[in-house]
Amino acid sequence: MTDRSSTRATVLVVDDERGPRESLRMILQTAYRVLAVPTGAEALELLRTTPIDVVTLDLAMPGVQGEELMRAIRSDFSDVEVIVITGHGSLASATEGIRCGVSDYLQKPFDVVSVTAAVYRAMARRRGRRRVVRFLADLGDAVGRDTDVSAVVSLVQSDVRLRNHLGELLSRSAADIQPLQALDPERALPFFEMLAETIGVQDPFMRGHARRVAFYSGLLADRLCLAGPEKRSLRIAAFLHDIGKIGVPSELLTRRGSLTLLERKAVERHAAIGARLLTPLGVSDDLIAAVRHHHERWDGKGYPDGLAADTTPLAARILHLADAFDAMTCDRPYRRALTHNAAVAELRREAGAQFDPGLVKELLALVESGACDVDPEQVADAITSPDADPESAAPSTLQIH
Repeated sequence: MTDRSSTRATVLVVDDERGPRESLRMILQTAYRVLAVPTGAEALELLRTTPIDVVTLDLAMPGVQGEELMRAIRSDFSDVEVIVITGHGSLASATEGIRCGVSDYLQKPFDVVSVTAAVYRAMARRRGRRRVVRFLADLGDAVGRDTDVSAVVSLVQSDVRLRNHLGELLSRSAADIQPLQALDPERALPFFEMLAETIGVQDPFMRGHARRVAFYSGLLADRLCLAGPEKRSLRIAAFLHDIGKIGVPSELLTRRGSLTLLERKAVERHAAIGARLLTPLGVSDDLIAAVRHHHERWDGKGYPDGLAADTTPLAARILHLADAFDAMTCDRPYRRALTHNAAVAELRREAGAQFDPGLVKELLALVESGACDVDPEQVADAITSPDADPESAAPSTLQIH
């Protein structure tokens, strides 16, 4: 179905009774293009020839019954939302409606408020679902194999935790997203986090990495006195910064030996892939830029765009430093974690080369103060929510090793 975001959405009203049919037309026509038919057969014909966004239908109709129409829409027009508005409802029909994925179930006589609210929720739910569908389709493009999209869909269907998070995202989108409002990344975070964990790097060395990067980035953001919205955006970018690695062969990410030049270039694509995956979801440009540029270097020798010094966005510079600090202080396939002193020496050596020297100074102050003295496993377990307090996961008696 074509995207008609610049025009009015279309609602198809299906009811064999003229009174309710015309009442629904009058209620909805101020906000939507409304088509109305008296039978299920005519509704199916219209669905085959005309782009429809939402169908409202009665259950008791001659010919094609409402429940049969529901099942046909779900089977052949899965992008269309369905609202049941009936005077002949029962527990069995409500159960069947749930099974068919109806958006709402209203009893006659209906009122203006309940009808307009139901159609509004159905439209928002449809937009939210299409955002995720576009994301999954772009995911398939990123990894270069169409089968990966169906594999992700199968994973969502089989993994209870992932399915619950996806359902939460869709339901919250339906309740809260305004017609022209971008997807709120904080509501989408549980889905992204679960998606990244489930189909991302299947590597024990990377367990909790995104959460630890969020922790260290949060400490730096607090020390720099960033505004609340900046801190929230940075925290979400920290969780999502490596999501582009789903477009990189896992064998390259987990190899213990060195990579060839071509293999390293393939790994380096993940920053640009991550930014591209996030773009269709309507998250902020600043968040996308932080993900894209989190491997730029202060000396301009980073990737993907070779930005230098403060031409790299501040959020990306913070992520780069936090990402590298976590890599230094945790085991990786190619080496053991650095000691505390070795990590500090590495930060000082790379200040002004790999890292923003001002940020290194601030991170070293945090390290020396003990704020970064945490057990990486505890951080991985504790930082589970975009609203979590980073310092609550930083017991002063634990040391980096």
